[in-house]
Amino acid sequence: MNDKFKFNSKLEKKSKLYKRRGVTDIISTMLLMGMTVTGATTLTYFVNDSFVSGNLATASSLNTATKSVQLLAYDTRDSTTLLQLSNLDNEFGDQKLCGISCTGVGLSDKIPSNGGSEFIMIKIKNNSINSIFLENIQLNNVLHTWDPQTSDASLNTIQNLSSGGSYPHDGKFSILPISSTVQSTNNEIQSGKTVNLLIKLGSDDQDISLNKGIRVLLNIGSIHPVEFLIESGNAR
Repeated sequence: MNDKFKFNSKLEKKSKLYKRRGVTDIISTMLLMGMTVTGATTLTYFVNDSFVSGNLATASSLNTATKSVQLLAYDTRDSTTLLQLSNLDNEFGDQKLCGISCTGVGLSDKIPSNGGSEFIMIKIKNNSINSIFLENIQLNNVLHTWDPQTSDASLNTIQNLSSGGSYPHDGKFSILPISSTVQSTNNEIQSGKTVNLLIKLGSDDQDISLNKGIRVLLNIGSIHPVEFLIESGNAR
């Protein structure tokens, strides 16, 4: 009788153990599913570019590996006087940053007020002990190169390039030292210097609606580009 009792006790213990393992497996599966759903939701949020005002807070760097470049401010408004630079205006009122739809026949390299593509301004600081050379800028995976024709030229966005204006061609950028309207001689940004990056959208840039995220990659020749996330329609 005692042996039978012991045998039944062992069966009960094994049964309880299997039940506990079963519950543990269920909990683990539920946690894994929850993490997967959360990750997928977050990824979908970024991929769909569903950024609204307030979610980005102050312009922030997404790249924790590179700290040599600091994003200080940006101006992506469909407005006038970007980052307080006079006569640097986008075509106010169309509620978008115009790229591909403003680079068609007869519109190439024109200023926004004459129907050309629009500008984006980004202010950065080189915190590295060495100079950096900004090889290119990517906006939402579209490449923009430095425009050598802006070298040491005074910024002029009142006239089209064909009429004496001086600013980057469509799909290119120039560099302006702070408190100066004379564009940099080359793509070098010296140690400790703060500069404005003037980017003109081109035929490869899709029109950007307001309150949309813009992924910015600065290629400074390092293994990893410097990465930022900014928001269209905002000045920070």
